[in-house]
Amino acid sequence: MVSPAAPAAGPGLGGSRLVSGLFAGAMSGTLVATFSITLAALIFAGKLSDYLPTGIGITLAGAAIIGSIVALTSSFRSVIAAPQENTAVIISLVAASIGAKSSDPLPTIVAAIALSALLTGGVFLVLGVLRLGSLVRFIPYPVVGGFLAGTGWLLFAGSISVMADVELSFAHLPALFSRAALFNWLPGLALGIFLTALLRRWHHFLLLPGLLVVAIALFYGVLFAAGISVAEAGARGMLLGPFPEGAFWPPLPLSAATRVDWGEVFANAGNLSAVTVLATISILLNASGLEIATEREIDLDRELRATGVANIAAGLGFGMVGYLSLSESTLNHKAGAETRVAGIVSAAICGAALFFGASVFSYFPKPVLGALLVFLGLGFLMETLYDSYFRLPRVEYGLVLLILIVIGSVGFLEGIGVGLVVSSVLFAVNYSRIDVIKRAISGAELRSNVERSAGDELTLEDRGHELYILQLQGYIFFGTSHTLLKRVHQRMLSDDPGRARFVLLDFRHVDGIDSSAVLSFVRMRKLAEAHGVTLVLTDLPVAVKNQLERGGFATKNAMVNEVRFFADLDHGLEWCENETLAGAPASMMPPPVLSEELENVFRKPELVARFLDYLEKVDAPAGYRIYRQGDVSKDLFLIDTGELTAYLELAGGKMKRLRTMGPGTVVGESGLYLGAKRSATVVTLCPTTLYRLSLESLERMTREAPHLAAAFHQFVARLLAERMVVSTGATKSLFN
Repeated sequence: MVSPAAPAAGPGLGGSRLVSGLFAGAMSGTLVATFSITLAALIFAGKLSDYLPTGIGITLAGAAIIGSIVALTSSFRSVIAAPQENTAVIISLVAASIGAKSSDPLPTIVAAIALSALLTGGVFLVLGVLRLGSLVRFIPYPVVGGFLAGTGWLLFAGSISVMADVELSFAHLPALFSRAALFNWLPGLALGIFLTALLRRWHHFLLLPGLLVVAIALFYGVLFAAGISVAEAGARGMLLGPFPEGAFWPPLPLSAATRVDWGEVFANAGNLSAVTVLATISILLNASGLEIATEREIDLDRELRATGVANIAAGLGFGMVGYLSLSESTLNHKAGAETRVAGIVSAAICGAALFFGASVFSYFPKPVLGALLVFLGLGFLMETLYDSYFRLPRVEYGLVLLILIVIGSVGFLEGIGVGLVVSSVLFAVNYSRIDVIKRAISGAELRSNVERSAGDELTLEDRGHELYILQLQGYIFFGTSHTLLKRVHQRMLSDDPGRARFVLLDFRHVDGIDSSAVLSFVRMRKLAEAHGVTLVLTDLPVAVKNQLERGGFATKNAMVNEVRFFADLDHGLEWCENETLAGAPASMMPPPVLSEELENVFRKPELVARFLDYLEKVDAPAGYRIYRQGDVSKDLFLIDTGELTAYLELAGGKMKRLRTMGPGTVVGESGLYLGAKRSATVVTLCPTTLYRLSLESLERMTREAPHLAAAFHQFVARLLAERMVVSTGATKSLFN
């Protein structure tokens, strides 16, 4: 379980926490500075390698500016933020495109990088202010996996370009496998594979920096053993340098702005937008991964706001896009650096390198930088292609491969587009497999809450096939509406178990419909007209009803003959039952009469007359409230003629019908027998004659004529049992 981030232990910094923060910050700063150089070498590779010092200045500026602002404002104290490899890959594509078309590409490339930081920062800030950090929860993993796989491949291909100064392509294979080129990139490839295998098996925060130090020492040891001087190694392209003396910043004088080719910048708008999209996905995923790795809760919206401001500042300072680093932040946490000091120290090291460290980087071995890129690229590829193979369904794994192929062969933006389109199609296909019909039953299995006579009950049971009830669920769209249409049409054509006159569609569990579903309902209405079937729609959401009316399913102010709307399932069932009874032959069983029911109870007319002496006759007009929900129970009522309806009063003034009762039944007995308050409101539907039995009269009857009271109690018990049987049958039909 993720717990909230622990606050600082008291004011100030404890000695151990300060030491941990300084140590972790120095280690993280060294790694971030090294990675920044690596990313600069990735972006300014091949024909652009002459501009590498400027590129290092851009990446270090981004690391210093973004790292310091995020360290001071993040919700996670151990955070490290810096330029990241996935966005650097896309920026390298932009730089290569500009470099291929321009004789003076540097000002345009710098402008494009700064613009991408400003654009990304603005999007981060807006998302954070609008509290949309949870958007990451809606991105399917296969799409993210495809992005990461494509990033991994481009990092791997870029590592070869960095080490050999030759693009990894079929056209350049002879140059790549020349003796001089092999000597430059093959050791870096081997080291990258070794790092990947080792760090997948063993995890320690000192392992990677220690191996990098050993690799640099080994590189110079091999040079010494082979008798190759540092100057000769630089001439062979084995070192990053030589770099000019002095600071890396500013990358260009302000006068260079006049040489920016803005047309070329906007020609790469697609890839610059892809930088923003991928950065948004990555920061949210990194934050979620950091929550899991550190078991601390991170405020995603606060991270977006903090990183948004940081990227805007970086863009204004000619820096590169950056955001939370999962690896370095986790490393800080494991090193015990529960303080913002680590992030500040890390950013300060990058700032110092930006202004004072040019000569140091001139001697950095390209094979070591290439190995870092190989390590990063293979890490993405192993996670998305190997690990995911064992945990993803084959269709989703195929989508990861498809996105990877498109990114590798066409472009990053195209890969993102293909991934989103294919994942949307897969979602629609998978969602359409969910049956929109939650339950299909007949009128014989489900009844309204209207109490019918024994004869009417037999008629409804016998003619229950005339009503076909479909309880719908979910979101109805083109993938599910066609299935619903086919199901309804099949029932219209079938005479088994008999011809259907009504099709009731219950929308209580429906979330919404789309325009294609509206067309299916219009076709359904036309089929109903052709087959003489009435469509009954219940619990229809207002938005859905408006859609159907606009689509021509029914008129707004009047219902067509084939369509009926009802507020809930109960009233829709009642209407269908009434229509069924109206079209059926008269029942051979007469409707119940109170006097006859009482004669069956007391056996003798004189006992009925004596029982009625204890009752008070009440003649009530239509709409008369017998009692209200929450009233004290003081009496019960026997219905002689007319009808009563019991309603449950809900919040907001809404009413839900519980049951409609006719002659021969008892109302209010539960509250009276239990001594509880009224559980519902009871109102007359038409002029009604009732007999009231008060609690005092019942107690007096029990004292004066116990045999009458016992017979009446038996009568009430039988009515309650019959209601329970009907209620249980309806409940069973709902769960079958």
